[in-house]
Order: sequence, then C-alpha cells, then structure tokens
Amino acid sequence: MALIGVVAVLFAASVAYSMMSDNDAYRHHTGLGEAIDISPDDEQLAFSYFDQGRESLHVGNLEDGSTEQITSPETENHSHPKFTPDGEGVFYIATVEDRIQTLRYLPEPDASPVQLTGSDMHVFEAVMSPDGETLYYIGMPAEDLLAREGEKENFRDLHRIDIDGEGHEKLTDRDAFDMSGLNISDDGETLYYASDSGMNSYDIESGTEGGYLVSELPSYIAHPMLSPDGSSLAYTTQAGESDRGTFIYELFLMDTGSGETDQLTDYDASVRSPVFFHEDDRIALLAQENWASEPASYEMMTVARSGGDMVQMNMSLPEAEGGFQLGAVLDRLVNTATLTILYLLMFGLAIIYGHMQGRTYLPAIASAVLTAFAIIGSIIASFNDPWMGIGVMMIAIWLLGCTIVLLAFAFIYKRVSSIN
Repeated sequence: MALIGVVAVLFAASVAYSMMSDNDAYRHHTGLGEAIDISPDDEQLAFSYFDQGRESLHVGNLEDGSTEQITSPETENHSHPKFTPDGEGVFYIATVEDRIQTLRYLPEPDASPVQLTGSDMHVFEAVMSPDGETLYYIGMPAEDLLAREGEKENFRDLHRIDIDGEGHEKLTDRDAFDMSGLNISDDGETLYYASDSGMNSYDIESGTEGGYLVSELPSYIAHPMLSPDGSSLAYTTQAGESDRGTFIYELFLMDTGSGETDQLTDYDASVRSPVFFHEDDRIALLAQENWASEPASYEMMTVARSGGDMVQMNMSLPEAEGGFQLGAVLDRLVNTATLTILYLLMFGLAIIYGHMQGRTYLPAIASAVLTAFAIIGSIIASFNDPWMGIGVMMIAIWLLGCTIVLLAFAFIYKRVSSIN
C-alpha cells in the first residue's frame, strides 16, 4: 500500500505541474529564433536568439561571422527583426504580457526603441516603406486574439503607422482568418500578402485589392518573399512526406514575369524565412533540423538562386549563460510518457493488491469509470467551448488506452495466479 501511495503522490504532483505550467516549449529554450534578415548592403544579418527562454535581437557580420546583441529584454521577448531601408536601424516584434505581439522601431543600435503599437493590438508581421517613413503591418485586436473560439469578432487586417508612432490607420476590413507573408513593392506603392486564397495585392493609394500570381502559385504557400527588384518570389510549400509521415516543406523560386518555378532545396524536412541578398544571387534561410518537434532547432543556411546544395552560414552564435534550471529539468521529466507510466504503475499495483483481497478487476473498473466521466465531460464542454471539448476528449482517449491495458493486465495476472 505504501508503494501505491508514493506512486499516487508522484502522479498527482505531475498532473498538478502539467496543469500549472503554460505548456510553452520555448520557456527554457536556447537557440535561434524563427526569422532572419539581410541588410541592404549585404554586410549584416539580423536574427533573434533564445537564451534559456528569453529571446533577444542580434546582428552578425557576414564577412567574419562575429555577432553583437542589440536588445536585452528582461520581461519580454524580441523577435522577427528587419532592417530599415537605409540599413541603419531595425524594426521588430516585442512579445509582452499575455503573449501579445507589439511593434517596435530601433533607429540605430544604441538608440531607445520607439513603441509603435500597444498591448491592445496584436501584430503578426510588418514591412517598411522604401522611404523609411511608414510601417505597414498585419494585426488584429488583442481582445479578439484572447477571446474564446466562437466569441471572436475581428480577425486580421492591414494597418499602417508612421515611424514616430503617429498616423495609425486601418487599411482593410477583411477580418481574414489567414493573412501572412507581408511584402511591399520596390516602389512602395503595393502591398502583397498570402491568404487561404493564395497571394493577394493591395494598392496603397487607391485601397483596391486583387489576386497576385494566382494561377501560377500552389493552393498553399508559406513565407513568401519578393526579391528586392520584384522579379522573383521565393516561398515554401509542401513537397511530399518524410519516412515518418510528416509533411516536407521546401523552398521554391518563381520568376514573377514568366511564372516559371524551380525547387531550390532538397532538405527533406522544413525550411522557412527566406530572404534575398541584394547584390549576390543567393537566398538566406532557416532550416529546421528537428522538424516537426518543438522547440524548433534551426540552422542558418544559404542557397543559390539557381539551386544546388545549401551552405551553412558560419556565425558565432551567442553563448548561453548556463546554470542549473529546475524548471527545465521538470519540463523534460513531466510529459505524456511519464504520466502514462505513473498511471499504469499506480493502477497496476492496485490490481496486484486488489487481487489479494479478491477484487482483481476493481482498479481497472475504476479507471473505466474515470474514462466514462471524461467522455461525458468532453461532450458537455464542447457545447460551451469546442476547443475545450476536444482537449477533454484527448484526455478521455488517453484514459481509454490505459484502461484497456489495465484490463488486459488484470485478466492475465488473475489467470497466472490461478495456475500457480
């Protein structure tokens, strides 16, 4: 009985820790962020880097591989850096409380950042006009982002704001569920973005919208990036399945004039964040070597516009501060496999003890009752919140699998015991 009690305490503690944690795979992560950018003179690379869960911005020298940290957030994360057209500053995403993403502008490395949007607006991504005076971004009200499914009223739209934080204007009223991959033409007159209907264009002066290269592009593309002169469009899309059954995403390059498209990479996993060099016929990108696991582990690579092998970029990445992190250790220990082992061990020991009392199947029946309650709970929850209903149903399926194992163990244990 004492052993059952110890296992029960461990199981209860593991469940409590899982419920109290925010399930953020990156909260103890050290490694590259998910976006990079190349300066207009092809001399610098901007990227974000996690150090034990805190993400900051860095700039690297493409000639000698040296890097410099340019932001040092203490209570927020900085990501998705992009150089300004003159190459002197960067604008980026600052993730604040409730994981709301705000837009910041850093005129130069030693300057104070300008906060362009507040915590009432969630910004997905942004581009700057060629004259460096205006930022355009995809955003949605934070209250709608945080609202439960079925209660959201507003979704994604295009917005503009001046670099001094003034002149905010909502440009569209699409309330799009899917809007990403924002680009701007080299003359600053047209915005481009991807949606569930393909690539779209938005004329800034007239406010008219339309399709862009709709017939030439696949039905789904991600991370579209126009070349500096607009003659090419790089994007990622599904290119088959791996041996593990996960979708593979490779980089493709389209000639926007002829529509001719070539596959540039053969990474057999996933690549993202393509960005063109300005003077060199190369594209920089991030390749996720552990696709589709989280947290993602990226490599910085380049590939020629004509295709061929990817080449790793030799950058001196920041050194982690190190030190023991109890939370990181607990995150590795407390997972679905651990909970499954503890649950089966707890009820398995109870079956052995119950057999001595003539109640071999009682613990397995108790597990079956818990499964039934979970199924009923998922049905009830789905009427109020469909996503909660799905979550509870996943727990019910897990309990059902454990219950089947326990019933089989009880049957085998009773039969073996009767023979002996």
